[in-house]
Amino acid sequence: MKLKTEVENQYIQEPEYDNYDEAVQNDEYDDEYYEESKLRIFLRRIFNKRIIASVIAAVIVITLAWETVAGIAVSAVVTEPEMFLKTEKSRNVLREPLSEQEYLDWFDSNAEDVFLRNSEDKSLHGFSLKNYSTSHSYVIICHSMTANARDMAVFAHHFFDLGFNVLLPESRGFGESEYEKTTFGYRERYDIADWVNMIVEEDADSAIFLYGMGLGGSTVLMASSLEMPDNVKGIISDSAYANLHDLFKENAKEMYKLPSFPLVSIASTYNGIVNDWKFKDVDVIEQVRKSAFPILFIHGGDDRIVPVEHSNDMYEACTVEGSDHLHISGASHCGAMSRKTEKYWMNVDSFILDNIEN
Repeated sequence: MKLKTEVENQYIQEPEYDNYDEAVQNDEYDDEYYEESKLRIFLRRIFNKRIIASVIAAVIVITLAWETVAGIAVSAVVTEPEMFLKTEKSRNVLREPLSEQEYLDWFDSNAEDVFLRNSEDKSLHGFSLKNYSTSHSYVIICHSMTANARDMAVFAHHFFDLGFNVLLPESRGFGESEYEKTTFGYRERYDIADWVNMIVEEDADSAIFLYGMGLGGSTVLMASSLEMPDNVKGIISDSAYANLHDLFKENAKEMYKLPSFPLVSIASTYNGIVNDWKFKDVDVIEQVRKSAFPILFIHGGDDRIVPVEHSNDMYEACTVEGSDHLHISGASHCGAMSRKTEKYWMNVDSFILDNIEN
């Protein structure tokens, strides 16, 4: 029995460390391996997962904070015409004046102020040019973002010479219209319908065309899906954008020297909170798909603000008989008429003649 106990004790006793080095225990050795271990420890501390995660999180927070501030600023600038028109880039969008002085003088001598209470019970202002040689033909001319109603004098003069009565509304946020901000056609489309109804109430036999450039072009296209009187015969759009969100994404870097993501999404979200509409709501191409009116799409081939593909896509989406597309090669944004004046008006006038009796 004693022998058995001794055998068992052999297996359970603590192992002996005859060669145990006290120097190792006290970290007192100074060999090459030890120096390498210190380096590894140092690197592990630097690249600690928690530290890396904290740094990444800080960078993300700072970036998002900057993008948020920038997005809010962009939203404020682009929706308030008075602020937008003060930026250097906006002043350079149009390379040359839309109307020469002789047309401006003619406009100032003949235009009359006209006011309208719209469906939101706000006062809208515009200019009227009454042509008494013919009483039933009308054109509503809508200006661009970087222009105003008066800047459209040369276009008003052409239609006036054709025998049209001309109405030039001032868009929301411009001139004497009772708004500070634009909605880029999202709500202005209803103003167009109100102007149309005003004309029809005064002249039940009226034949009305809607003409718009840039912002104005997209506005009349947004209105194309609304239920308007049969008095509306057609729509002419020059340099219009197909979708506002896409347009801002395309222009973010050039206009604001910032990446489009997430800047545009932040600006759109902020605008949705403050103004109750988002950039994606200005989906012009979707309204064109539902249009009940023939449309003439005009665009310059060298438009670096609104690429010509916007008009191409909308023309493809438009299914109304009598619609057409005019491409002016080499023309800048809103510059098609001055680039090829004769060709421009020949196509516009032909479109009007083809649809005025419909």
